[in-house]
Amino acid sequence: DQQWDNGAYAGTSYWLNLNDYAGIGQGAGETVWATAPLVMTARHMWHYGDLKLLNETMRHHMEWMRFLLKNFDDGMKKKGYDEELKGYVKEGSGLGDWLTFRGRDTWLTHQSFYMAAARCIAYISAKLGQSNELSEMDDLAKSVEGRIARIYLKNGKDYFTPPEAAGGNLSPGPEMSLFSRVVPGEKRCTVLRNYFRREGHTWPGSDEKNFLNSIDDDYLKEMITTGEVSKRGKDWSMGWSQWQGFNEGILAVKYSLKTLSDNGFHNVALNKASGFGCGSFEYMLSHNATTMWESWWRSEDLYSHNHPMLGASAEWMVSSVAGVGLHPKTTGGSTVLFWPRFPNSANVLEFAGATQGTRRGDFSIAWKFEDLPDNRDLYASASVTVHIRLFVPPDGKSVLRIPEYSNGEGVDASMKYATSVPNLDEALMLSSEE
Repeated sequence: DQQWDNGAYAGTSYWLNLNDYAGIGQGAGETVWATAPLVMTARHMWHYGDLKLLNETMRHHMEWMRFLLKNFDDGMKKKGYDEELKGYVKEGSGLGDWLTFRGRDTWLTHQSFYMAAARCIAYISAKLGQSNELSEMDDLAKSVEGRIARIYLKNGKDYFTPPEAAGGNLSPGPEMSLFSRVVPGEKRCTVLRNYFRREGHTWPGSDEKNFLNSIDDDYLKEMITTGEVSKRGKDWSMGWSQWQGFNEGILAVKYSLKTLSDNGFHNVALNKASGFGCGSFEYMLSHNATTMWESWWRSEDLYSHNHPMLGASAEWMVSSVAGVGLHPKTTGGSTVLFWPRFPNSANVLEFAGATQGTRRGDFSIAWKFEDLPDNRDLYASASVTVHIRLFVPPDGKSVLRIPEYSNGEGVDASMKYATSVPNLDEALMLSSEE
């Protein structure tokens, strides 16, 4: 129902003024949104293994890909994007990282989801045994991947950002290309190191200004002391942090958190999620939020206060903080990956747990620090035990990955298997007693 006769997916609406403004023309939705049917189909296969759905939708997905092959490059030129991104220093037509504190890299999101569409078709083709389509789409995905890498590395600085220096602070930054394996292997470590050079900035939001103008001097001094407020020119201003909160918008929150946790910087990801001040969960809560906002900044008259599009952090909480998620190579949710990432100190987090539902039943994990000293001041230097409990349903398969540590010594681990299934009814009854 969301596809035109020319094969273009319309994205979230048939309204042509919206589609043609943000997309590549001829009714196509913005490339990120319009590619959602392919991404959702591939993820549905990952979770449920439903070949019937693949057979029913493949024709429509291929029509969208034929439309992209015919129109994408010319459409980007008509939207004003130079082939080598000359003069590209701020967002053009497209989505980018919507509602980020930074400027939006719309070229990167267009290209990345063109690549994602080809990758998804290659995946679906492999599952259906369609070797010709698999080869064609795999070649296309690699071609777009190579285009992004060539242009974003051509200035020789290995920041993996647009070649013009003034465009180096757009979002998504290198985190999306690190997450999606677009950054070439030999450059990944350097690009990741350079990612940490990103800095925060002050924020001139009108609602934040009104808030600062309405508080008393004592409250303002307290916010200055904590670092929530600093000078922006002559005026006091709130600001957003790169590493103690979020500057990323709806798209890049997931890529930032997962890239950090998956590459050995889980402590930094935890700092972002547990930070305070503008651009943090704490900021929403301190302003009486009961659900996720649409933006990290206050908006009393435009953006929604019940709009969990920033909720990609929830997937990170389950898969990285607790440590359970579908194995990246599974089909139909048959195999689960247990990969808990522990904080550097129990001062940050003492325990976590989560359950991943699948067709084969629920896979669960729970972990906690044990043997902690009585004095919390000693947590950071204490030698502790981490107790991990896993539950795998009878016909389920799982892989356990123990985190690696930078001191090179590794960890001592012992494993025990349950000899009996606990009485869950009794356990629930006991847990409800005071």
